[in-house]
Amino acid sequence: MEEGKKAVTVKTERLEEQLKEWGVDLEKLKSRANKAKADVKIEIDREVSTLRTKLNEAQKKLEELKTAGGAASSDMKKGVENAWAELKKGLDSARAKFK
Repeated sequence: MEEGKKAVTVKTERLEEQLKEWGVDLEKLKSRANKAKADVKIEIDREVSTLRTKLNEAQKKLEELKTAGGAASSDMKKGVENAWAELKKGLDSARAKFK
């Protein structure tokens, strides 16, 4: 059991680092919005708001996984993976759209 808990701890630490990086990316997008023309600013602000919600949801799922530790159910792990994939897809799309 101890080995399973270690694996979850290592994975959650990596996920936390990724969330921090994505938070920085969102701030960069927000900064671009402040420099953009009005119509583009509105679009970027809307995208950042949506992504911030997804980021918060991913953080919440990660905290649930950390609390559960090695005993985390496959449904819980799947929830984290789904939130992760959705957030990554949204960020990749926003980066490409607002280069």
